[in-house]
Amino acid sequence: MTLSPLARDLRLKAERALATARELQDHDPDGSVNRSYYAMFDIARAALLSAGVREDELPRTHSGLIGSFSKHAVLSGRIDQKLFAALGRAESLRLIADYTGTPLAPKTAAETVVRAEAFVVAVEKAFALNESSITSSLKNDSPNPQNKISEPDLAIEQPETDYARLKPVSLEEIRRQARENWLQLRQKVRVEKGVDHSKDPDRGAKEDQSHSIDDDLGQ
Repeated sequence: MTLSPLARDLRLKAERALATARELQDHDPDGSVNRSYYAMFDIARAALLSAGVREDELPRTHSGLIGSFSKHAVLSGRIDQKLFAALGRAESLRLIADYTGTPLAPKTAAETVVRAEAFVVAVEKAFALNESSITSSLKNDSPNPQNKISEPDLAIEQPETDYARLKPVSLEEIRRQARENWLQLRQKVRVEKGVDHSKDPDRGAKEDQSHSIDDDLGQ
């Protein structure tokens, strides 16, 4: 069993993103959270390829990726639900970091990095994404639910981090806020550039649709 070139590239990309996330966590928490999430995102895509999903059938949205990964990783018994939940929470934090004016704290970035590292290592092991694990995985191709990989105890105890406080907030609300902030930013850029669509509102509406963040939000 060998990994496809794309799966190898995604695995390496995830590991590079993790390295960057570690470097940024103290002085650029928002950037660190972004890199942590994409490390998880890319390793999840590599896992789907390892599970038999064709390259042209890989989900093109974030929500689609999370849903497909749940099917192939959680429902199949390879990954524990608690570990999988870290992916959704990391996406929520990434949306806050990328699309809202709320800065994330360094301790939030540090906790997200720890969870991303655990996620990447677990997924690599569960889906035999490391070359050294491919041979051993062939001995038992059928996953055993008792051997599913769960989230390890965190070395960081941060009950007051943005990560913890995020849990009661729905992802839909974060997406709504992100979309509103994005539209406000576009309007600000138009004003600064002296672009006025008030005389041609249809044109402005069309441009909003053509430059939407809906793809990034997975909607």
